[in-house]
Amino acid sequence: MATSATEQISERRLYIRLSSATADQDSDLTIALEAAVQRTGANVAIIYRFDGRTGELNAIARHAHHPAAIPDVGATLSGSTSRWLEGLIVAEQGNPSRDPHFEKLPEVIQHRLNGLLVVPLRTAAGLLGILTLGRYEAGYFDEEAVLFAERSAGLLTAAIERDTLQQKLEERKLVERAKGILQQRQGLSEEKAYLTLRNNSRRRQRPMVELAKEIIDNQMLRRPVRQPAGA
Repeated sequence: MATSATEQISERRLYIRLSSATADQDSDLTIALEAAVQRTGANVAIIYRFDGRTGELNAIARHAHHPAAIPDVGATLSGSTSRWLEGLIVAEQGNPSRDPHFEKLPEVIQHRLNGLLVVPLRTAAGLLGILTLGRYEAGYFDEEAVLFAERSAGLLTAAIERDTLQQKLEERKLVERAKGILQQRQGLSEEKAYLTLRNNSRRRQRPMVELAKEIIDNQMLRRPVRQPAGA
């Protein structure tokens, strides 16, 4: 039986975000990135964490020689680039002006990079994130730099995996609480409340958990102050 035009399967397209407020916070990951920059000759190093449920890559750490020209950048990647990133097994590098897989990555826009190395951070469960190393000048990283980046990726994967489970649990609690507030305040279904959060996250280029915290904080401010008994 022929498939109708309305039954076309939509391809998965990842969303990638780099927010200076989040990525530039000091952490153990920042120290590891500083070492990677020094040993590979990169100008910018960034770690993105992948959320397979939402299809989002969010920058969680950055080390750069110079501040970003644009503080916050988010982009929906093409279907082919999304498939490439999700299937990445080994490090790959390219020139953003010639390779469409690299041209929309946020650090290219923020730092005007002309060379980029992308290293997957993988666990047995799948893609955990990516490590990117960028250069202002065009040209490829040499073999020694690529090997060091891959070794760094192994250590970073272990560190992120250790912290991810607890963080995901805390973030899920906040998102669930914010969903409940939206359901009660706006009369939304659970699914509609989640879609509202996700769409606002993308539109405002802010992580969903940040918006959840904002909704919870606003709800606390709207609560009436209880008067003492007999007042």
